[in-house]
Amino acid sequence: MKTKAWLFLVLANLFWAGNLIFGKSVTADFPPIWVAFIRWAIAAAALIPMAQLIEKPNWRKVWRANWGILLFLSLVGVVLYTLLTYTALQHTSSTNGSLINSLTPAVMIVLSVLFLKEKMTLMQGAGLILSFLGVLTVLTKGHLLGVFRTPYNEGDGILLIAVFLWAIYSIISKRAQHLHPITFVAFTAFIGVICMIPLLFIQPLQTEHITALGVTGVIYLGLFPSIGSFLFWNQGVKELGPGKASITMNLMPIFTAILSVLTGQQLLASQIVGGVIVIAGMLLSANLIKRSDGDRIKRVNKQQTGVI
Repeated sequence: MKTKAWLFLVLANLFWAGNLIFGKSVTADFPPIWVAFIRWAIAAAALIPMAQLIEKPNWRKVWRANWGILLFLSLVGVVLYTLLTYTALQHTSSTNGSLINSLTPAVMIVLSVLFLKEKMTLMQGAGLILSFLGVLTVLTKGHLLGVFRTPYNEGDGILLIAVFLWAIYSIISKRAQHLHPITFVAFTAFIGVICMIPLLFIQPLQTEHITALGVTGVIYLGLFPSIGSFLFWNQGVKELGPGKASITMNLMPIFTAILSVLTGQQLLASQIVGGVIVIAGMLLSANLIKRSDGDRIKRVNKQQTGVI
């Protein structure tokens, strides 16, 4: 089950990497609020019948019992986080976006330690630092000190706020783990779409600017980052916890680099080296987590047999 959870998290980050690439290009055709609205409208249209077919929820009963947490997570994870991300991509580069998103694991682990009382071992922290160094290697092309010379703008500040919102979403979503995964994402998507309707009048849609590439990008955003990533991420957080799950977010810049190559950009040696470092750090933390789980089981068995 743990291996499956890690795989889900890896796939979630792969789809999110595409979100940065397509999101940057799509905002040239659509205003940010329209990108967010259309993306989640597509997701809701697919998820609601999917949930009804597979999980067969009692929608009214689920809403009455969980309306507070569903509304909160919809506003934070669907409306605010998505809108801030696409607004930021209008002012900053995908590279800067990847760099700031790489801060997410640190923010989530700190919040998990503070509010969920999760424990972080010294070696687990070392794995996190190693992964972060790998991210910096990719983003600075091997010149780690270059991070201090990176020009920042308002888009970077907006993305930093989005990072904190996503960390909060991931932590609070643990309280909704009793809900069926598809039903949960379907609800948050639908609520998010309803909440965004009044905002559409703030940024009118200019139909003459829409291209075939923009339409393709929005469809991708509606299917893969919205449905695939959220389902996989929520399941991974449910199995491993937000602090441990956040380790895999360091893979996002690596996937971004790979997808960039597929779109015609050159693959640098620093990207290969950085990718290896990131994966090594993630595996280090994952192995330690697995070992800690095993040690916990052994301690329980010893206590049950009277052996300390």
